[in-house]
Amino acid sequence: MFILYLLGYILAWPVQFIYFKKKIYYEDRKSQGRRIKGGAIIISNHRSFKDYMMYMYVFYFRKMYCLMSELIYKKGRILAFLVTCLGGIKVDRFSFDMSFIGKSVDLLERKKKAIVIFPEAKINKEKRLQRFTTSYILMALKANVPIIPVYTLGKYGLFRRSRMAIGKKIYLSDYCNNTNPTKEELEYLNKIVVDKIYELEKMVKEKMLIEEYGKAFSLKKFSFDLGRLLVFIMNLHFRVKVINKKNKKIKGGYIIVANHSMFKDPLILINAFKNRRIRILAAEIVFDGHKVRSHLMKKMGIIRIDRSKYDIDAVTKCIDVLKGHGVLVIFPEGHIDRENGINAFKGGAAFMAQQANVPILPVFIEPKRRHLRYRVNIGNMIDTRSICTNKYSTTELDKLSEMIFDSMKKLEESVVNKNG
Repeated sequence: MFILYLLGYILAWPVQFIYFKKKIYYEDRKSQGRRIKGGAIIISNHRSFKDYMMYMYVFYFRKMYCLMSELIYKKGRILAFLVTCLGGIKVDRFSFDMSFIGKSVDLLERKKKAIVIFPEAKINKEKRLQRFTTSYILMALKANVPIIPVYTLGKYGLFRRSRMAIGKKIYLSDYCNNTNPTKEELEYLNKIVVDKIYELEKMVKEKMLIEEYGKAFSLKKFSFDLGRLLVFIMNLHFRVKVINKKNKKIKGGYIIVANHSMFKDPLILINAFKNRRIRILAAEIVFDGHKVRSHLMKKMGIIRIDRSKYDIDAVTKCIDVLKGHGVLVIFPEGHIDRENGINAFKGGAAFMAQQANVPILPVFIEPKRRHLRYRVNIGNMIDTRSICTNKYSTTELDKLSEMIFDSMKKLEESVVNKNG
C-alpha cells in the first residue's frame, strides 16, 4: 500500500502547482512550520473534500493519515481501497464502534505517524465553525502527542489560490493530566483548540486584507495604478503643492479627512498622496446614471455609499480597507461646499477610525488656486488609539469627532491668516 501511496504522491506532485496553489501563514514558523517531527494530530476546519489532498502537499515528506467517514467507504470497493492506500481510517459516525481511536493511538504513539482530523465531522460551508467532536482529545492524551491547529480557506482549481494558517503546537497534557477526562474537562480542552482555530481564521482574513489593500505591487491593481499614473500626469494641470509633507509619512492604514469645495478635490488628493493607493468614499449621486464613469471610478478605488440609509456594505468595505493597511479619504461634510468654510461634520470618519483602530490625518485643500498651484495643507495626525479604548463608547466617539472638527478649523484658520 505504501508503494501505491508513494507512486500516486509523486505522479500527482506537479498537479499541486496548478490545482492546489496555496499561500501559507504561520503563527510562529520556528515553532511549527510545514515539517512535522514524530507523532502529531492536525486539527482543521473542513470546507471541501479536497482539504485532505491539500494537506498531503502542505506537510511534505510525511504520509498523512486521515479519519474518514463511512460514506466514502460505501461508494465502491475501488474507492475504499484507494482511500485506504492514501491513509484513510474509517469512522462510522452512526455506530458505537470506537476501534478507530485505538488504531489512531497506535499510529501516533508506536509508529509516530501524523493524522489529519476534521472534528466538524462533515464539510462545512457556513461562515462559522460547527461543533467539534471530542474524540481527537482522547487520542492526543492517550498517545501524548501534540495537536497542530490549522485553518484553511480552501479554494481549489485553476486560477484560484487557497489560504491557510498553521498554529503553534498545543500539548493538551499541559492542561489536563487525566487520560480519561471528564465531560467538563473535554469541553474545556475542546474550547482551547476551537479558540485557536478562530484566531488562525482571523489571521488569514487580516493577511488577505493586507494583500488586497496594502500590498505595494500587485498585477490585480494594474487598472488602479494606471488610473493613478494618468492622474499624476494631469498634475501638469493641477500643479499640486503639499504643505507639511512630513506629516503624511504614516505607515499602515489611516483616514484622510478633508474639506470638499471643488469637484476636482479627489484628483488633487490622489496627486498629493501619490505614493499610496488611496480609496475615496463618494456619494451615490456621483455613480447613479453614469455607467461608464461608475465603472472607471470603481476601478480607481472609489467606494460608493448610499447617504439615504445606513449603508452597511460600504461601511464594511471601508473598514476592510483600513484593516488591510489601506488609506481611505472621507469628506465628512457629505457634499461639496462652495462657501469655502468648514461646516458641521458627519460622524462616519470618527466611527470608522474607532472600529478599525487607525489614526486620522486632517487635510485642508485651499479652495482658490494660488500661484498657479492647488495647495494641500496637511495637519498633525490624530492618534485615535489613545482616545478610543472602547469600540462601543459613544462618549469617546463624540470626543473624537470634536477633535477632528477642531483640527480642520485650525487648518482653515491658519490658511486664512496666512493668505491675509
